[in-house]
Formats: sequence, C-alpha cells, structure tokens
Amino acid sequence: MADEVEAAPSLALDPAATSATWTARDPGHAWCPDALLALVPEAVVRDASAEPMSLATHHAPWHLLGASVRGRSHAHRGEFRDDAMAVHTDGELLLLAVADGAGSSALSRIGAAVTAQLAVERTAVRYAADVAATAPSARLGTAMAHAVHDAALRLHELAAAADTSPAALRTTLLLVAVLGDLMLVSQVGDGAVLVQKRGGTVMRVGAQRETSWAGEVTCFVPDACAMTQAAALRQVSADDVSLIALLTDGIDDPFHPLEQSAQALVAQWRDGTTTPIGTARQVAQGPVLDGTDSLLQWMTFEQRGEVDDRTLLLAWRAGEAG
Repeated sequence: MADEVEAAPSLALDPAATSATWTARDPGHAWCPDALLALVPEAVVRDASAEPMSLATHHAPWHLLGASVRGRSHAHRGEFRDDAMAVHTDGELLLLAVADGAGSSALSRIGAAVTAQLAVERTAVRYAADVAATAPSARLGTAMAHAVHDAALRLHELAAAADTSPAALRTTLLLVAVLGDLMLVSQVGDGAVLVQKRGGTVMRVGAQRETSWAGEVTCFVPDACAMTQAAALRQVSADDVSLIALLTDGIDDPFHPLEQSAQALVAQWRDGTTTPIGTARQVAQGPVLDGTDSLLQWMTFEQRGEVDDRTLLLAWRAGEAG
C-alpha cells in the first residue's frame, strides 16, 4: 500500500522552493533472507524490521529514548531502513550502540542490526568474564574492542551462509559504554557521539568525518581496518555528563558542521523547537525528551538533498536541565 507523504508545516520556508511529494512504499520482500533466518535472532529481526523502530526506558540514573526511521529515499523505493540501534544494561553498566549499513551493500540492514546488538551484548559478557584486568577502563575497553571483533566474525559467518561477500553486510558502528564515572566511546565509520556537560557545554566525542564529503566512509565492520578504529577509544568523565546522543549521518549531515550546530540541537531536544537550525525546515514543537512521539515528530525535519535514514539515541540524567 502506498501513501502520499506531504511536508509538515515548518518554521523555515524557502518561497522559491516547492516541497517534493514522496511516495512511501512497503518493501516487497522479507527483511531477512531465508538462508539467514536460523542465524539471526528473532528479536533482532522483529525490532530491526519495525518501522519506525523506537525505545524508551530507564536505567538509573539515565533515561533512554531512541528512534530509527526510514529515509525518504528508502521509503520511496520500497526498501528497508539500513540504520539500527541497541541498548543493554547489566548492573551499573550501560551500553548504547547505533549502526548505519552501507547503502551500496545489499544486506547492510542485517549487518547493522546484528552488529549493534552483538556490540552491546558481547561487551557486557566479555566485561563480566574478564577478571584479569583490574583497572575498569582497561577491562571495559578490552571488552568493547573484542565485542566489535565478535560482531565482525558473525558477519563473516552470515556472508558465508548467504553465499555472498562480507562486504554485502558492511556497517558503521557507534558504541558507548558508561560505568560509574567512566565513559568510553568506540567508533567505526561516520555518525557522531555528542555529550552535554553539566555546565551546559556540548562537545563531540570521537572521530570526525573522514572526508569533507558526506557518504565517503572508507572503513566498515567487518573490514579488517574496523578493529583498529574500534580500539581507538575515547574516554570521558561520565560524572560531568548530563546527556549523551548517538546519531547516524542522516542527522549529522543535515546539520553539518555538527561542531557548530550541536549546542542548538541539544537545546531543541531539551527545550523544544521554536527557531530552526540553519536552513532546515522544522516543525514547532515541545521538548524531544518528552517521549517517543516528540522524538519522531522532531525527526521529520527537512533539509534539501538529505533523504537518508535517521537514527537518534539519547541518554540523559533525570532531573538535570543541562
């Protein structure tokens, strides 16, 4: 069934431009090929194929809210979303992951979903099992790097089962772990991790865009180079952080350069959208942190030429305005 999707009322309008009308189509094939059904957990298939995918939960002292939606290009062509996200909590350990499957890779949606889920699950398992490392930072960092390696091996297994190249499942990965005062960030490919400090300052943590052009990623999971990128961990004092955001390039690119727009983005998430950022066409609304509906509404913003999948995963401390 096809729907005609019209642009929502916006705060910033270009009188010389006419909004395009996009036809949203349902995919005409299964999310997971038959050859992989026995190898991909049913819960991963269910969550990753949902449109939109969303979550809202609490892990003291953090509130968690996330959404992943098809971009207009995928919806128009009747394709599945290539973005995915996952969270995992284990005692005091909080794990967040966002992945963006490579558009040129036929099974990247599966690579993204499996990688995000395995990254958080295997980090928790490996951290709990590693009793040799006494320093929490070394123990957690090792677990994160090895978890990405585990995910890469699984993608190779899936590729073999599907009789295709591992490159068909390529995906980026953002992986964040918080344990007490320790926050570690691992990144393969593009996307961004933002943190807001308790004083209000917003900063980007992790790798910058590899080139000046959007979409030019040179390293993905399960490529060999991914292990080197994943092990280049960034450390932040979590006690000084009031909000964490993981976002794919479907949100990063429309607000590029992110280093200039990050403060305004977090302000919209916390306080509501009354003034558009740059040339984006945005709907006037209340705070994104109000819940899933507010987040999905915010993600309908328009930016000329930007039609990619969008994923935003937020964690913030209850009762802190930032």
